[in-house]
Amino acid sequence: MDRLRIAILGAGTMGRRHIEYVDASDDCELAAVCDSDAKAAALAATYGVPFFHDAYEALDLAAPDGAIIAVPTNLHEEIALACIRRRIPTLVEKPIAATLDEGQNLVDEADGVGLPLLVGHHRRFHPRIKRLWQLVSDGAIGKLIGVSLLWAVKKPDAYYDVIWRTRSGGGPVLTNLIHEIDTLRYICGEITSVYAATSSATRGFEVEDAAAITLNFAGGVVGSIFLSDATPSPWSYELTMFENPSYAHVKGNCAFFFGAEGSLAFPTMELWRYPSAVRAGWENPLESSLKAPEDADPLAAQLAHFCRVIRGEEAPLVSGQEGVRTLAATQAVLTSGREKRPVDLPFD
Repeated sequence: MDRLRIAILGAGTMGRRHIEYVDASDDCELAAVCDSDAKAAALAATYGVPFFHDAYEALDLAAPDGAIIAVPTNLHEEIALACIRRRIPTLVEKPIAATLDEGQNLVDEADGVGLPLLVGHHRRFHPRIKRLWQLVSDGAIGKLIGVSLLWAVKKPDAYYDVIWRTRSGGGPVLTNLIHEIDTLRYICGEITSVYAATSSATRGFEVEDAAAITLNFAGGVVGSIFLSDATPSPWSYELTMFENPSYAHVKGNCAFFFGAEGSLAFPTMELWRYPSAVRAGWENPLESSLKAPEDADPLAAQLAHFCRVIRGEEAPLVSGQEGVRTLAATQAVLTSGREKRPVDLPFD
């Protein structure tokens, strides 16, 4: 089968990673690179593909089989609509759009022409996330009761030298927590309400640097999250998952899932249960076992899936509507923290 031709729209940090993965793939090849920064032309030349400043021109002249959108979030709707209206299947980086209305507009436009739209919540493709979903779904810990998650790191002070990161929307909730929210929706079910306390007392910026969050899920599951990007801590996905070489890594866990018959620690995948149901209780010893799968690169798996989506072999694992619901739950955290009230989410 011929290799698919993929255009990368946006050559920042994430766009460059997509370029590397497409170049290394057996399923696809680079069709074009587009970025507003002229310096990216040298990057395109390195890979021997055309460079464009204008996304519309890139789509029209390169005529790719698919497009990956890695431009700033405020441009997601505009560029994704350009792809949809040209009938080009699209992978748009998270979040799907800057606002819920923009995200829903993309979903409606894509559905209206029968075009697949994939949102780049790539963690769903990680073997450990997939195994976690399978174990919980298969009842390995019995009926799910709750989850507790930590996302606590120390971002270097220079990170906030970029002015937009100090202002509304530039903090760790929309930048980082959106990944955790998507994972929890995937594992635990739909989030029905959010209650959050947020603080900016450590750094003193407009954006939050800490949050404590209570979640309610459909079916009575409850959850909690502590979030901070201002504390030296090993307890986060980035540091415990060994996924991104940009971060220092430690062995440990950042999330715990509790069921009526056992508990799971993530990402070590330690499963804790009583050896006998008739001797279940805190006076008896628990037994543990490891359920960790072989690791694989989730971005490579996401790209392979995107190629199958383009060919019509699979439906998007993370659809546009999934992206909208994850964005809604994440924005609810900020709304709850700002207004000091619970926020209900109107999803079935």
